[in-house]
Amino acid sequence: MASIILCGVASVVVYWCTKRSLVAGLNAVLTVGYAYGIVRANIPQVFSHFIFDAGIGGLYLGTLSGGLTPIQKLRVMKVRGWVIFLILWPMLLFFIPVQDIMIQLVGMRGSVWFVPFLLFGALIDDKERSRIATWLAILNLLALAFALAEFSLGLSRFYPHNAVTELIYQQNDVVKGNSSAFRIPAIFVNQASYSATMVLSMPLLLGAWMQTGCTKKQKAVLTAGMIAAMLGVFLGASRTQALFLFAQLLTVASFARIRLSHLAAFAMIGVVVGYWVYKEPRLQRFTQLDADIVEERVHGSVNENFLDALFEYPLGNGLGGGGTSIPYFLQDRLRHPVAIENEYGRILLETGIPGMVLWVAFILVTLASAASDPTGPWRVGWRLARVTVALNFGTAFIGTGLLTAIPGAFMILFMTGWLWAPRLRKVRIAADDAFASVYSATG
Repeated sequence: MASIILCGVASVVVYWCTKRSLVAGLNAVLTVGYAYGIVRANIPQVFSHFIFDAGIGGLYLGTLSGGLTPIQKLRVMKVRGWVIFLILWPMLLFFIPVQDIMIQLVGMRGSVWFVPFLLFGALIDDKERSRIATWLAILNLLALAFALAEFSLGLSRFYPHNAVTELIYQQNDVVKGNSSAFRIPAIFVNQASYSATMVLSMPLLLGAWMQTGCTKKQKAVLTAGMIAAMLGVFLGASRTQALFLFAQLLTVASFARIRLSHLAAFAMIGVVVGYWVYKEPRLQRFTQLDADIVEERVHGSVNENFLDALFEYPLGNGLGGGGTSIPYFLQDRLRHPVAIENEYGRILLETGIPGMVLWVAFILVTLASAASDPTGPWRVGWRLARVTVALNFGTAFIGTGLLTAIPGAFMILFMTGWLWAPRLRKVRIAADDAFASVYSATG
């Protein structure tokens, strides 16, 4: 009963926030996504698994009831066609009853329900993006507070050991020989989700932090949020996400047009985080990474299972047939389960070869055709977003859950949609001796 109430509350609150403003609605969805993991762990009921989905429903309903402005319609024009095709194909597959109806409904999450996040990434303008980044910084600080409490007091005070948290308690390999040292999930579904979400927040945080109109108060909040994000990557102890963070730092350092004061300040943030990581062995799991581990991970993901699935399920194993994000209480309904640690393999199993080809084509076109503004105020954040999107989709073949993670899927798709947003500039035209402001698309 409590989980049903929470689903209703999430939907109503997000809808109410969206009616106030789109940014408020997006911030509300992010809040639900951040809290989802710890709430689900402590209220392990059936409908707890769908609290985030209910919140998204409120966002969609609020957006549709308010409609889009002409400028917003212009912003989503380039990516809208792709979104339609990415959704239409799995919707058609839904009517082919390969899997149990409940499995197919859960499978709709990654194949259909989350895909419109691409549109929201393109809808947002520069000022709205800064507001979202500021709220992200606050959420990161909240997550860090829980993470530090779990680090010092133990996981059991925050995450009861049950069927939902089983994976969390299996991840106790941060210090060799110490089985009681767990990776830290903070308030997320698991530790990897914590690290990944923190990495995904960095382009927005850094981009907003470098805005000329950023006040001292906002800059302080964003700085704290970036420190929280960097520490969160190492507390979650995902080696892959640690490498992504290092790649982001190198990307920032390579930008030639960053003011020296910004670069020096960002370097100081890195030094603060680096010192704590250096002093605490539990934050150094990324140092265990070597060529053998990488080879084993790639071999385990890009293996004969993927090739078998390619030939055995050319039209997929049904929505949800990839097995990802299927709650434990529905596992017995899954037909012909196939274990595959490969996000493209999951897409293949759920939407077949056409669906996988469609997603690969979309990603390639996104990265190849997205045009940046070298002089725009968000140029650094935008380029960092492009690198982050490339890293995540480029390595999706060695893991699974990229398009179904909560709230990671929201953030990666939002960021991908941002790459499709046209560059709009105000121009002034004379009409009957009066001036009117209009917008023009330049990319």
